[in-house]
Amino acid sequence: MTDYTPSDPTMASYDHAVGTLKIDGELRGHLTCVLRHIAFPMRAPWLWFVVVWPDGSKENPFEDYGPAWWNLRELDAGRFEGHGPSSRSERRFLGRRISSSLPGAPLTFDFAWLSADQARAKWSELGLVDSDF
Repeated sequence: MTDYTPSDPTMASYDHAVGTLKIDGELRGHLTCVLRHIAFPMRAPWLWFVVVWPDGSKENPFEDYGPAWWNLRELDAGRFEGHGPSSRSERRFLGRRISSSLPGAPLTFDFAWLSADQARAKWSELGLVDSDF
């Protein structure tokens, strides 16, 4: 495991940040991020991400934290290795509703962070709330 120093060591620029996910120049979705803190063993930064597709659907959140920052180092390098939109299904079992999600095909996206002003506007446009993370 190799430690990584983020491009913003304060981590503040990643809170409520939004970036574009493109393939061959075509916008395929957005990657959104919030900053939280791990309480134990010490208060340390903890990033949570959600992919939002053009139809407004959202993937389940996923996390990243140091010292390795595997996802963040990839984003700072201008790419994101993820999956296409998940397929969701719902069924009933013993009277309970059970939802499941299967990830789409593996994809490598070109990634770029939006400016803070653009991110604020896109955050609102995408209808994001902190509980999405």
